[in-house]
Amino acid sequence: MHSVLESDLQPRAVQWLQCAKNLVREAADTRVRSEYASLARGLPALLHQSGLFQTIAYLESRSRRASNNPTAHGLVLAHLASLLSPFTGMKELKTDELTQMKLHEYLVVSRLSLEAASWLKRMVEIQFGDEEEPHA
Repeated sequence: MHSVLESDLQPRAVQWLQCAKNLVREAADTRVRSEYASLARGLPALLHQSGLFQTIAYLESRSRRASNNPTAHGLVLAHLASLLSPFTGMKELKTDELTQMKLHEYLVVSRLSLEAASWLKRMVEIQFGDEEEPHA
């Protein structure tokens, strides 16, 4: 575990690289691996096209399941929040919290989310390669 002082000395890109690498490794061991990979690959485009609030609302709506098994959408949402947490102080990304933000805070979180999503996408492409499961 890194201390706060260590993480402050590292550039943000290095912190995201290490964190995204570990998070994607965690996702590789789940049964939602393929769906997670597909979502992570499309997350930067989704954020760019739909915006932060709509993207988070979409992921939130799909992360609820009757069983306690994690969904790929919930995992992507949790991983995005984990990447952003050291920079935003938000432990979770929720639409309720986004609506309480001031405009400049929302813009900063939006920009950081796009950057963090790009790191998740890169790590998925590195660790999972081009493997795609055929669509039903």
